[in-house]
Amino acid sequence: MSSFLYVFTVVTFPLELNPPRVVVRYGDSVSVNCSTSSTDHEGMGWEATFGGTGFEQDVNVVTWTVDKLTDWTIEPKCYITLNDGKQSSKVLPVILYSEYFPPCECERLQTEYQLQCDIQNIAPLQNLVVKWYKGNEPLDNVTYSNVNKTPVDVSDTLMISPNRDDDGAQYRCRAELDLGPEGPQPHPTVTSEPLDITVHYAPKFLLGNDTVEVSAGSDVSLNCSAEGNPPPEMKWNYTAARNVKLSTEGGQRTIRITTATSTNAGIYICTATNRMTPQL
Repeated sequence: MSSFLYVFTVVTFPLELNPPRVVVRYGDSVSVNCSTSSTDHEGMGWEATFGGTGFEQDVNVVTWTVDKLTDWTIEPKCYITLNDGKQSSKVLPVILYSEYFPPCECERLQTEYQLQCDIQNIAPLQNLVVKWYKGNEPLDNVTYSNVNKTPVDVSDTLMISPNRDDDGAQYRCRAELDLGPEGPQPHPTVTSEPLDITVHYAPKFLLGNDTVEVSAGSDVSLNCSAEGNPPPEMKWNYTAARNVKLSTEGGQRTIRITTATSTNAGIYICTATNRMTPQL
């Protein structure tokens, strides 16, 4: 009987990066240590387009340092050379991100409006989240699947169909970079200036039709109030001419009748109009 014995030997060249991953704002400084526990090596060093150290002999720690990081595609690599000439290396993951400034613009498309958020010079795109708000109410979240290390300009849009309840509402967009636990906390965020929505709409009466019974000789007030944008002009139409006084207070038009008589009986009609009132 014969047999084979396979012996596997795993040789490791321990290299440790501290920190193991970096997130850096464009133009900021960065510094990372590479260390080894090996006692059987000639030396070690960093290879990088910026901040490379070259080969350093008889050291257990080498530091990659850049005062102002501006290379979007940089991939620093720490390497070690053993006494037998073998080499091992480890690449440092670097995420370089940029600031951005999103203005919010509005364009009318028939009965709809398109709100546009322009975000300039953003990187990395895959970490961007764009959020839309009406007041403090969240409306939409947009993420991007494109992998892009270098800065790009993007635009996101939101379609709205405003009604009278939206008059005075404020819309805004917020751009946020979610760079993970190694990135800045809280996440880098820029919010647009609020976009105030003005909705013009035809008048709507705040009170319905009223039938009023008055005892002879009594005083009575008939109130008419409506809301609209632009503010409506209100008029009373009636036939009685005596002991009737008109007054306007804020958005309310009032008829005051003193010592009512039978001549005051009849129909009093209040109309409210503005430039949004349908033309008959």
